[in-house]
Amino acid sequence: MKRVIVSPDESFGNVIKKIVKLSVPIIVVNLLYTVENMISMLLVSSISPSAVAATGFSLSLLWFIYSLMALSYSGTNILIAQFVGAKKDPSPVLLNGLLLSFIISIPLFLYGKDLVLFLMKLLRASESVRELAGQYLTPIFWFIPIGFLTNTFYGAYNGAGDTKTPMKVAILMNITHIFTAYTLIYGKFGLPKLGVEGAGWGIAISETLAFFVYLALLLLYKRPFPLRFKPEPQILIRMTRLGTPTAIERSVTTLSFNVFVGFLASFGDKILAAHQIGLRVESISFMIGFGVMVASTTIAGQNFGAKNYMGMVHAVKISANFTAFIMTLIGLILIIFPHYLVYPFSRDPEVVKWASYYLQIVGISQPAMAYASIFSGALKGMGRTMIPLFVNISSFWLFRIIPSHLLLMVIQTPLVPWAFMTIETIIRAVFYYLMFKRETKKLLKSFESEHSTKKEDTHGYKLFDEDRFHSSR
Repeated sequence: MKRVIVSPDESFGNVIKKIVKLSVPIIVVNLLYTVENMISMLLVSSISPSAVAATGFSLSLLWFIYSLMALSYSGTNILIAQFVGAKKDPSPVLLNGLLLSFIISIPLFLYGKDLVLFLMKLLRASESVRELAGQYLTPIFWFIPIGFLTNTFYGAYNGAGDTKTPMKVAILMNITHIFTAYTLIYGKFGLPKLGVEGAGWGIAISETLAFFVYLALLLLYKRPFPLRFKPEPQILIRMTRLGTPTAIERSVTTLSFNVFVGFLASFGDKILAAHQIGLRVESISFMIGFGVMVASTTIAGQNFGAKNYMGMVHAVKISANFTAFIMTLIGLILIIFPHYLVYPFSRDPEVVKWASYYLQIVGISQPAMAYASIFSGALKGMGRTMIPLFVNISSFWLFRIIPSHLLLMVIQTPLVPWAFMTIETIIRAVFYYLMFKRETKKLLKSFESEHSTKKEDTHGYKLFDEDRFHSSR
């Protein structure tokens, strides 16, 4: 375990070092995941455009299924961060998280694939895309309980401040996934040629390997912390209360996103393939924001648990500005060089053209995505998981789906939903900033009132615990 406590007056450079130390391994994990998906799409691209569309659409809908992981992941991640910050034993949190994730995964093991294919049909995917998607999804859902348990371990490590170990596990997963997918898609080394199904087996086998690595680290090396079997059922209630809003938010948002993708599916497989390729390229930028968001959740959670509220605000603001700067640079690359980024995935002129348009439009929204991600992660670390539920769902429907649907009735072009996607991201970032400012103002005011009789600094807040701060550096 590592406590990451930030002094309210700590220098910009020191805060950045802590953020980078926490977030870089998370970013690497997510970039590796993105690379896995990209390579899967590259490997199936030689089969047909429908295979690319099926793989990409399946991955999008899997996010809807995986949103249920938030019940265990978010509760585990947030509570472990807060327990570590408060110097409490986090073992009961991990045990309850593993139990909850296994319970949630059983219905998905039985009915998850049918649900995804039903949603594809509802969202107007072609029969050829649905048939290929069924092949891809079969092995994934056979092993989905393993995936849920693995994700809970990942949340525990992040909450405990150890982000390097999951990065090493992710590298192993990435190598396993790519090698397995390649050999099974094309039937190399005497193995059967499974086509799109081979890409699904790559995910299933790599997840299973990661689970056993995490289990071995826990039982043999006591990582991320020594496990003490202390049944505390009340933690399961707290975990569910924290995780449920995030699970609802992610499931509704992901389903809403796929309603949005349905607008593009109506333009044909090439436009859908262009959208999926654009998403995969843009995800390199998004995963940077997502990585710092996870780090922000850990920093906010640990400092919240330590009641170091001013330091928490200081760290989150620096995280947001730093991430926005990096993602602005990436946005410029998307705008200026879109064709070069698309070429590795398709040489079809129509697919390249529309995927390039997508990247140029979304490049504008990259700094806004950074602010939305960081402030959202910080609010979750504080336990304010109802706010992202409200903001994400309302913003997505009011400023993305409904306007896109109405304008598409007049103008039939995929540029319409892509433009509203960028507008909605900017509006959502503003909402998150205002919500974070409101919640931290209330928190600091309450803290000041509660400790008004204690020793205060010149700003009117309780002096920061220097011993605690130096021990965390």
